[in-house]
Order: sequence, then structure tokens, then C-alpha cells
Amino acid sequence: MDLNATESQFAVLAESLPQLVWSARPDGYHDYFNRRWHEFTGLTMEQSFGEGWTGAVHPDDLPTVLDRWHASLEAGQPYEGECRIRRADGHYSWMLSRGIPIQDMSGTIARWFGTCTDIDGQKQAEESLRTLEEQHRLALEAARLGTWRIDLDAGTVSWDEGTCALFNIPPDGLHSMPLEEAMERVHPDDRQAVKEHMAAATAPGSGGRYEAEYRTILSDGSVRWMRSNGSVRFVGSGDRPRAVSLSGIISDITEQKASQEAQQLLTRELTHRVKNLFAIANGMVSMTARTAKDPKEMANALRGRLSALSRAHELVQPVSASGAHGGSEVDLKKLIESVLAPYTQVEGGRIVAEGPEVRVGSNTTTSLALVLHELATNAAKYGCLSNSEGQLAIRWRIDGDDVRIDWTEVGGPPVLGPPSFEGFGSQLAQRSIAGQLGGTLEREWRTEGLCVHMAMPLGRLTA
Repeated sequence: MDLNATESQFAVLAESLPQLVWSARPDGYHDYFNRRWHEFTGLTMEQSFGEGWTGAVHPDDLPTVLDRWHASLEAGQPYEGECRIRRADGHYSWMLSRGIPIQDMSGTIARWFGTCTDIDGQKQAEESLRTLEEQHRLALEAARLGTWRIDLDAGTVSWDEGTCALFNIPPDGLHSMPLEEAMERVHPDDRQAVKEHMAAATAPGSGGRYEAEYRTILSDGSVRWMRSNGSVRFVGSGDRPRAVSLSGIISDITEQKASQEAQQLLTRELTHRVKNLFAIANGMVSMTARTAKDPKEMANALRGRLSALSRAHELVQPVSASGAHGGSEVDLKKLIESVLAPYTQVEGGRIVAEGPEVRVGSNTTTSLALVLHELATNAAKYGCLSNSEGQLAIRWRIDGDDVRIDWTEVGGPPVLGPPSFEGFGSQLAQRSIAGQLGGTLEREWRTEGLCVHMAMPLGRLTA
């Protein structure tokens, strides 16, 4: 090999390349840099020769650069590495540096030739992508969202770590499984609807938008509500494009669903309560008219009953945002007397309430008062409080860890048997005792009158 000719050809080529080009002796002493190097770094030949070029390398990158360069020199192997090079204006740019050994006829390294290629734009793009991915990941984690992708051709679905967490699957990168296996995690009652939503989204001309709400069964047997939103990717053109994938995000909406159901129940409860108030008011007018001797007495009695009804209504108001409650913590006897006060204003003695002292906590006052309110309303409509001869006894006792309340009606219209239809008020009372108070409510339809047996944990009642 004519080394001088090779070096001459290299010099011509080096000056025409856009890269920073360098050359070094066999021992690693740098003795050549092309014009582009000097323009880029602002270093003169004297400043660059030998180890002078290291002054242009970022201090944080220099140890790694030198370690790799010395390792290449010792092994006689090509050099490659990334580092930041200072520009003439003082700023740094990322460079990909490569060097190869040139051997003579005997196989001895005669010279090193190398280049530095500007990859700063690529590095900035990679950093921007990493930042975007990190922001995307943080946003998904903050919103408790997961991502998923269905390969329609392969029939497989891939879940990211967020989706795995929602399904109680240990996160381990991207999790893939057959689509049918994923479908088995959907509640059986919702499975067909999910498949129909997918079929509609992947149909040609559908627009490719997918949205579904469904229940899932987790590994511990619990049921959670999920919402999935996604879009379809089609290939091909014309009238029959083909759907190849479906991807999107998933979120747990169990709390939202519970809130919606509670709101719907509250709306029904308010509607029912308003209807009951009108019914009670109408009943009180009739009761007052039967006993009043003159219009003035009737007006006074009716005014008193309506005022008592207002006081009772305050006890069934929900806890406010500040924690204040219409009745706060009250004694069970006081709660019963307040709720039934509208029916005892004139005809005293026909209602008896007796039992040991039991405190009703602010969190349960509303639920129990609502049950008593419903029972009293029905008694005024159909039972012992619908005529002047009826009597009502409410007695309670502490039985171990439970409080047992017996509501006994006599003297009203004869009871022929259980009603054929259970109204919302009865359902609401049952739900309040079983749900909010963790107890039981049983009705006994005696001929002489209704008897209701209620039992609830003492700890729950006083909470």
C-alpha cells in the first residue's frame, strides 16, 4: 500500500466532506483536522493537535471518550462513541464519532482516520420524544388511565402497565393475550354488548370510533365498572377498507357509577318525599277537621301539626359539606318523637315510644329518621293513624351488640294480608336499614295491624 498516496487521497476527501474529519498517528496523537473542524470548534491547528482536541469535548463526556479511545488504541479495534462538542459560539452539539485503523502491508497500524457527524437534531428529537412519553405516562398515571391495542388480524390484545393495574395484573411491561381471554374478564351480562360495540366500530364507513362501558370481574372476585374509548385503523381505500387494529384508553368509572346511582336514588327519594309531604298534609287536614270544634281551633291545630312536620323534616336532612347535621347526635326516643310529632299534636296518648337510652350518630340519623318517616306515612294513609281509634307502640331494646325496634299498630283498618305491590317508600326503608344501617327489617301483617321488626348493629347506629 502506498501510504503517501492514501493520505493524499484522504486529505482531498476530508476537505470535501461535511463532517468533522480527523487523523491520528498509530500511538493516538492527533495530527490532522479538516477545515470543517476548525470552523465548527473555533480551534486552530496548534490548539487541536495532540490532546488539544479534548478541550472541545464536554467535560461530562470526556472521561468516557478517552476510555473508549485508549481501549481502541490498545486493541487496534475501530472506535465509536457519542459526545458533545463545543461550537465556536460556546454552545455544544451532539456528535457521533467514529475512527478506523489503517494497516500497512505487514498488518501494522499506520494511521487512524475518523469523522464526527452532527447528530444534535436527532438527539433533541429523541429527548423531546422521551419528554413527551414521560408526560404521557404521568398524565395516564394521574388520571388512572391505561392504554390498550387490539391486533384484529392476530386476534390478540396488548395492555400497558396502567391497564394491567386496573385489572389487578402485576405490571411487567406490555402484556399480551388472546382477545377471547381478555373478553372472559368482562362481566357475562356485558360481554355481548362489548362485542357489538367493537363490531360497529370496525365496520366500513363507521368512522372508526369505539366507546363502551362495562363491568369487569377481577381476580379477587370484585366487580368494577370500566370505560373504554378508542379508534380503529383501516387499510386500503375505496368502498371496502379493512380494519386491522383497534387501540385506545381505559379508565375505572366505578366511583362515577356509584355517584350516578346515588344521585338517581336521591332524585327519586326527593320526589317521593314531596309526594308524601302532600299526602301527610292532606291527612292532617282530615284528622284535624274530625276533632276540631270550630274553624279557629282547626287552624291552630293544623298550624301546630305543620310546624311539627317541619321540625321532623329537619332531622332527615343530609350532612352538609361542613359536617353540620340537622339533628347532629340525638337520643333515639327524641328522634322517634320528633318524626311522629305531627300525629301527636292533638290526639296525645295514642302513640307510645319507650326503651333504654340509645344515642343515634349524625351519620345514621337521616337513614333511621327516613325509615320512621315512611312507616308513619303509611300508618297515616292505611294503618292505625288513619282513624281516631288506632294506636301505635314503638318499643326498643338492646340485645347483645344489636338494637331491636318493634313497631306495632292496632286499631286501624283490618289487615287482609301483605300488599300485592311494594311501593318505593317500602323499598327505600328496606334499603336504608339493610344498606346504610347494616340491619334487617321484617314486616308481620297481623289482622289487628302491621308489626315491623327492625334490628341493626349498635355500633353502626351510633356511628
